[in-house]
Amino acid sequence: MKVKLTFWRLLFLVLVAAGFYATVVRFTQGLGPSTNLNDQFPWGIWVGFDVLCGVMLAAGGFTLTAAVHIFNIKRLHPIVRPTVLTAFLGYILVSVALLFDLGRPYRIWHPLVMRNPHSVMFEVAYCVMLYTTVLSLEFAPIILERFNLQKPLKIIRGVLIPLVIGGVILSTLHQSSLGTLYLIMPEKLHPFWYSPLLPVFFFISAIAVGLAMTIFESSMSSRHFGRRLELPILQELGRVLVVVLSVFAILRFEDLLHRGEQLPGVDLAVSGQQVGQAHDGTRQLGVGRVAGPCEVFLESQKGLRKVESELAGGDVVHGVLVG
Repeated sequence: MKVKLTFWRLLFLVLVAAGFYATVVRFTQGLGPSTNLNDQFPWGIWVGFDVLCGVMLAAGGFTLTAAVHIFNIKRLHPIVRPTVLTAFLGYILVSVALLFDLGRPYRIWHPLVMRNPHSVMFEVAYCVMLYTTVLSLEFAPIILERFNLQKPLKIIRGVLIPLVIGGVILSTLHQSSLGTLYLIMPEKLHPFWYSPLLPVFFFISAIAVGLAMTIFESSMSSRHFGRRLELPILQELGRVLVVVLSVFAILRFEDLLHRGEQLPGVDLAVSGQQVGQAHDGTRQLGVGRVAGPCEVFLESQKGLRKVESELAGGDVVHGVLVG
């Protein structure tokens, strides 16, 4: 069968080739020559993107499983398994990416035996390892059902609720602790972005991005795999997403006011005087990029159309990641 070489396939091949070259350089010459990082600036954009953003994108797993299995919102059950799969794959990719980020990747197992309970990185490492294990067990029923392995399936289902509770606790710990990393190095952040509430902001952002990613990947998989899109469920997730983003925006403004920080060119005490300045300010708060999607979710009285769900979910993910 002849495979047609389209633009996107060609672009994919170019990215794979570039990634392969970067991998060879990374593991043959080390982090220094391949990234231009040093002891003064040990973290680059890549670490912030693949660890902080990558873990955040997979946050839909603990959010949806908690809603269905703990809070008993059974109407969301049809999208739980795809969400768990997305989270599981996301954490596996983060684990693989860490092999590139660590200066000595062959020592990745050291936190298991060399414990430092006073280190935030130790807590993050342990929580990520344990939560990846939890996700594998939550995903296991799909495999066990496929091969009709009833006995282990019964065991997994029997401990499912404790697994979900453990997963929520572990996710809450490491999603917030990724923000705690920056509390110990305030000199690395501009005062506008540094805040004692960073762990809270990271956790709320993770919930928002997890919900948005669930909406986006559900829409995309429906389009490409020809499956029915659960529009009522996605609309409900969209309404919850608006509430989460609103809470984030309120806390962010209150934090700035409390600390006496200002948006560049905007007096927060006199909000709305100049539309252009307010728009610039909200973009720097990470809120501007999600205002449009929120409006789409709120105004869709008859439910989101497929294209709307794709654009709105994708725009929220993009807005939070780059905002």
